[in-house]
This record gives sequence, C-alpha cells and structure tokens, in this order.
Amino acid sequence: MKKTNILIVAASDKARGNREYPGFLSEMEGVCLLEKIAQKVQLIDNSAVRFAFLAEDVKKYRLVNITELISPDSSITKVPSNTKGAACTAMLAAADFDREDELLIVSANEFIDADLNKLVGGFRTSGYDAATLTFQSVHPRYSYVRVEKGLVCQAAQCEPISRTATTGLFWFRRVGDFMEAIESAIRKDAHHEGQYYVAPLFNELLLKGRKVGAQPIAARSYMPLKSEKQIAAFEDAHMELASA
Repeated sequence: MKKTNILIVAASDKARGNREYPGFLSEMEGVCLLEKIAQKVQLIDNSAVRFAFLAEDVKKYRLVNITELISPDSSITKVPSNTKGAACTAMLAAADFDREDELLIVSANEFIDADLNKLVGGFRTSGYDAATLTFQSVHPRYSYVRVEKGLVCQAAQCEPISRTATTGLFWFRRVGDFMEAIESAIRKDAHHEGQYYVAPLFNELLLKGRKVGAQPIAARSYMPLKSEKQIAAFEDAHMELASA
C-alpha cells in the first residue's frame, strides 16, 4: 500500500481581517480548528502529515510547539509570504515527497466532519487519478467543477461553471501527477489573478486522459472559514454548543 502524504495548507489567511489570530487557530468546543483537522487526517491509514505555514507565522504563533502537541510525528514547511497561491505553496511543501506516493491536500480554512480514511479509500477503489469533495454553491469565492457521468470534465477557479463547488480537499493518486500539473500550469501562465490554485490543475490531468472524481458531501459536514464573517459564525455556533 502506498503512503499517503497529507499536506495541511495553512499558509494563507485572507479572512483574518483585524482578528488577532489566523482562522485555523479558531476554537470549537475548546479545541482549535488546526487540531480538529489533524485529528481527522491522522486516522488515514499509512499516512504522514506535513503542515505548510507562512514563515512569519511560525514563530509569531508558536506553531512548532502547537504541531508537536497535536501531531507529534508531523513536519513543517515554512512558506514565504510571496508564494503565488495555494498550488505553489503545495508544490514547495511536496517537493521532497516520493512521486509515486499519494498526496492529500487539505485546506486549513475549513473543517470537514467526515471519515476521511473511508473517503480516500473510496477514491482509490474507484480508480480515480485525482478527486475532490464537493458541495452545492454559486458563490464566486469557491472553485468549481463540471461533472458528467460522475466524473469531472472541467474545473475553474472563482467561476461558477456549475453548482458543484469544491472543498479544499484534493487527492492525487501520485504526487508526481500533482507536480507535473502545477509545473504545466505555470508554463502556460494558467493562473487566476496572479495566483495558482489546486482545483484548476484537474484540467491538466484531464488533458492527459486521467480520471478525476467528485464526491458530494452533506452541507452539515462542511464548514468553510473563507471570510471573517464565516469565522465569527463558526466560533459563535460552537461556543453555543459548548455552553448548552
């Protein structure tokens, strides 16, 4: 069985606004979001966890201490603040991964309340080369895929080409497929407003005839934190649950 390299991307926080701490340190029922994510991904069989943080945040928020407590066997990649988007961040962090191993990219500005080990296993057995979890939306802050006969046939960033929006969870059967896709996108200058995102990389795989899956997730199981308002609502809801 291949190793699954799990990359938790926490190197961008546009939703922070005037808040003192980044969104991934928001607390739910007394536990910060980053720990909740780590708890979920560490249940995936034969996996290794790596966090990608902004270099300036690592010292400021004591992130080495935090990751040692919540995921003792994990590693950290320190990312410069001028990286051109999440896909470039992931490329830097995954540079030393074995290209034949699997790659699971998880955004730290959302929480997916699901059995990720089961979901990844489903991607594998379905014969996908890559896959993502999806939910219904038309808001332009998300990335989107168009699905035909259960398979992705097109992907776009911040452009509702369908009602099928992607979560920030992306699985690739091979690290090498992801790396080749981002390298191809950079060569083509295929960015969105100067930033490279992960979802549009599916287009590069589709051009090679690869099979890309999209697994719907229930709305109640997906909690995005892509705006300051969403973070505040997330914290308020979980404070109410804790005090109930």
